Amino acid sequence: MDFIHTIKFKFTVWYLLILTLLLAGLSVGVYAYLSRTLQESFDQTLIVRTEQLKNMRDVFESMSQGRFEERLGEVVVLYYERDGEMYAISRRDVKIPLDNALVQDAAKGENGFQTVMVDGVGEMRFHIVPFRSARPLRGPPSPGASRPGPPMPDFGSQSAALAVGRPVADAEQALDGLVRTLIIAVPLTLLVAGAGGMFLADRALKPVGQIANTARRIQETDLSRRITVSTRDELGRLGSTLNDMIERLEKAFKRQREFTGDASHELRTPLSLIQAEATLALQRARSPEEYQKSLESIAEEAEHMSRIIEQLLFLARADSGSERIAFDEINVADLLREVGADMEALSRDKGVALAMRLDVPAVVRGNEGLLRRLFLNLVDNAVRYTPEGGKVSIASDTAGDEALVSVSDTGIGIPPEHLPHIFERFYRVDKARSRSDGGSGLGLAICKQVVDLHGGRIEVDSKEGQGSTFKVFVPLLRKADMAQSSPSRGS
Repeated sequence: MDFIHTIKFKFTVWYLLILTLLLAGLSVGVYAYLSRTLQESFDQTLIVRTEQLKNMRDVFESMSQGRFEERLGEVVVLYYERDGEMYAISRRDVKIPLDNALVQDAAKGENGFQTVMVDGVGEMRFHIVPFRSARPLRGPPSPGASRPGPPMPDFGSQSAALAVGRPVADAEQALDGLVRTLIIAVPLTLLVAGAGGMFLADRALKPVGQIANTARRIQETDLSRRITVSTRDELGRLGSTLNDMIERLEKAFKRQREFTGDASHELRTPLSLIQAEATLALQRARSPEEYQKSLESIAEEAEHMSRIIEQLLFLARADSGSERIAFDEINVADLLREVGADMEALSRDKGVALAMRLDVPAVVRGNEGLLRRLFLNLVDNAVRYTPEGGKVSIASDTAGDEALVSVSDTGIGIPPEHLPHIFERFYRVDKARSRSDGGSGLGLAICKQVVDLHGGRIEVDSKEGQGSTFKVFVPLLRKADMAQSSPSRGS
């Protein structure tokens, strides 16, 4: 389970790292947005206030006479020019260190903002706008002017500037509060998110741990265990896929054990007969005829073993795909005629009629030796299991883009419960009868393997007591392939 813990740790670390970056970016974005919003709102308030004062009737008479009441925290200054110098009128007896050039530009008609440090007040932001009085105003500057100067001019005919300022401490306090909130909130968020991440990682990886535990308990001798699938997400699909794989492995191991047991049993029988026959022959002196009979029995069983071993080797090579098979252009009807001629003697001895209908030409790409073995096995089975007086029919035809070979008989047939298993290795419907007839239970398995190697399929239709029909479908050779194919028929 160490790898599960490692995955949890890595997931949590990456989760916290990504979350930290997201929170940091979000905090910076929020701070920048609120800072810009507060600044814009602050400046908009100053703009509204300056416009209000510019349009207020008799505001400057009140300022010059000391009757003007500023709002709490507000500073209002009126600047005018006389003899090339700027003079200021303000209720406050403080020096406002505004940039002289900025004031002169405002007096000429350009609005502007400036943030300055004012003694006794702190940092203040000013909005400076041009001023034109609604009526002439003359008189000395007020005693509170920041810079005493000559009598006030006629504001109706000369330029002046109005500056309105407010402390920025409130906005800075709001931003400082936001920073403190973020400093406290971000670590708490990371702590809660980390705990949540660990919980989610544990919850998400719990099925992985169950899969690992189940896989660890599965052994070659016990493939019956399955992974519990309780979700339909990716892990659920993974568990279902692994269960399917384990089931296929279980079936494969089961078939392997059965195959090994059947092969051992099939080989043990002739070996036992050979050993018994040799032992009996050696127990006492016998006549030449008795020795010859014993040797014939031993040779027969040895031939039977050799046939089984040859069939097993074929199946093993076909399963491994290690043997290269040459494919050539094969005329199915011609090949079936040769097979029929080979089986003529067996069918005649058995008293079984052999009929062939090979009028439909069918050309396939295949291996002549393997196809011959396939058809010989099917016809041999049909003849062996058809009683005297019966009939075996061989036909070639086409079905769409496939060649169709049918081998039918009027024999004993196959019970329905055995049909799904007849192509399994060493499977025999009647083991006693098959053994007496020399069968090993591998013939139909070889037929199925040959058909698979040719990309075809094999089907069976049988009724007990009425006979069986085996149908072999093999892809036809296309015309383009026929033009490139060699006229010779395989090896």
